[in-house]
Amino acid sequence: MGTPQQDSSPQLQIEFTDLAREKVQEALSRNPGKTAVRIEARENGTPQFAYAMRLIGDEGRREDDRCLDIQGLSVVVDPESAENLRGATIDFEDRIVRSGFKFNNPNKPKVSEKGSGLRGELTGSIAERVQRLLEEEINPAVAAHGGVIQLLGVEEGKVYLQFGGGCHGCGMVNYTLKQGVEARIREAIPEVEEVVDVTDHSTGANPYY
Repeated sequence: MGTPQQDSSPQLQIEFTDLAREKVQEALSRNPGKTAVRIEARENGTPQFAYAMRLIGDEGRREDDRCLDIQGLSVVVDPESAENLRGATIDFEDRIVRSGFKFNNPNKPKVSEKGSGLRGELTGSIAERVQRLLEEEINPAVAAHGGVIQLLGVEEGKVYLQFGGGCHGCGMVNYTLKQGVEARIREAIPEVEEVVDVTDHSTGANPYY
């Protein structure tokens, strides 16, 4: 297998904030044999990309990968994701309620003409609408990565979710919730003030993210 070439072309334009870069480098230092971070952005039939971010070793690189060196951090991106991430910045939020990487991406997926996947308008209580959104749109999307999301409850405008399957045990951060699920729920149900992930990700055995 050939060695991916270092890519300095201006069209990539993927950036990490200093804090995000430091967090990834810390993760690399704790994982011997891992030499780079692979980032992905895939269309999944919803208005938000499905982001993935994982540490890889030299054996995890492919010939068609695009490679960046960001102040000593080795970043690997496949051609499709490179196109979807043009001009994106990866940041890191460190808050009491939610902490993790955040993708600030000017690009949006090309949503199919069939729409979001919902069958008709959302009606009912907040919990009923969230449950239907999960069943008809969000879970079919995350199922492509072996994941499933369960609604645990709604209280004072906060939606409490539990991630399972491939979404359980996020090795890096909780950006899947922040970037995709929370954004979609709040877009479809404006009364929702916050989405909280109560999953114990430390017990995840085989996470995709």
